[in-house]
This record gives sequence, structure tokens and C-alpha cells, in this order.
Amino acid sequence: MSYRKDSRARLCIQERDSLGHPVDSRLIEAAHRVWERTRLIVIRYLSEDADAPEILEAAVDSASCAMDDEQSIQFFEAYLLRSVARESIRRLRKSQRITYLDEGDLERLAGPQSIDLDGQIDDAKRIEVFRACLDELGRLIYDLRVLNKDWRYIAKVTGYRDAHSAEVQFAKKIDKALERFWAYHKARLKGHTGE
Repeated sequence: MSYRKDSRARLCIQERDSLGHPVDSRLIEAAHRVWERTRLIVIRYLSEDADAPEILEAAVDSASCAMDDEQSIQFFEAYLLRSVARESIRRLRKSQRITYLDEGDLERLAGPQSIDLDGQIDDAKRIEVFRACLDELGRLIYDLRVLNKDWRYIAKVTGYRDAHSAEVQFAKKIDKALERFWAYHKARLKGHTGE
């Protein structure tokens, strides 16, 4: 099973919300449609997607309860994505609080570690955060380049006029993603240094 299929399998939307009312099927379908974007939002703020299923499931429950209170939600996907982003930001702020460790924990952390393995894990996380900073078309082009597809093929798949146009537009997408990527890291550094 691929990583993405495995991550989607973690999503489990309940048939009834926390008030005991049936969850609208349109809401469940919207949750499945926004799953990949949810993962990327959570990665953008929390550096990993481990909390993504819980956050999206809570957003669905909240939306279902709001609908039971006679509140109308016109755009399910936008509502869910906005809820996911808000909760991710809340968790980021909560995680930036200072945590004190005892001496034993510090010694275990300072013990011998495989630098190469740590570097590979860090690189993989940075790449996943960077992919989250790209728009959907940018991620597609990025994935095709990783698969060693040439620009002519990419232009054909993505609808660009020619290989040069595809390459130029991808460079622009990379520049925008890098701005988001560095802004994200600066914000995290400020949060950790307490500035």
C-alpha cells in the first residue's frame, strides 16, 4: 500500500456526530475530497501529517453539529479547509510553548545518533513541507520531474503550450513556494526563540 493510500486509510468519518445526529453524506464526501489538501495544510503548520485525520474528523463533526443547529453551510470543502487551517494554527501556537527537560532526557537526546539517518529524515521532512508550499499544479510538475519526465511531456500533461513555457512557469511556482517555505521557517524560529 502506498504512503498516500495508507494515510487516507487513517481517515475515519463517523456516521453520527457528537450530538448523535447523522452526518450529512455531502459533508462526508467533501471530507474525502479535501483529504490531500488537509494533509498539506497540516504539514505546512505542524511539519507532519500525523494529526491530519483527527483534525479533519473534528472539523466534520463541528460542521455537522452546526448544521443541526439550523446553520447553513453552502460550501462544505471551504468550511472544512478553513476549520483545518484554524486548528492547525492553534496547535502550532500551543506546541511552541517552552518545554523543560530533566537531565536524564537531555543525556538520552545527546547520545550517539546516526547523523546520516537524521539528515535523511530532516531532508524528507523539508521536502514534504516544501511540496506543501507548492500549489496543486506545482506539485504535479514537481512529481513528474522527480520521475525524470522531460519538459515536453510535462507541457503535454499540464496543458502548457510548449516545454519552455512549462519550465518557466514551474520556476515561478518554485520561487513562490520558496517564499512560503522561508516564511514558514522564520515563523517557527521566532516561535522557538521567543522573539
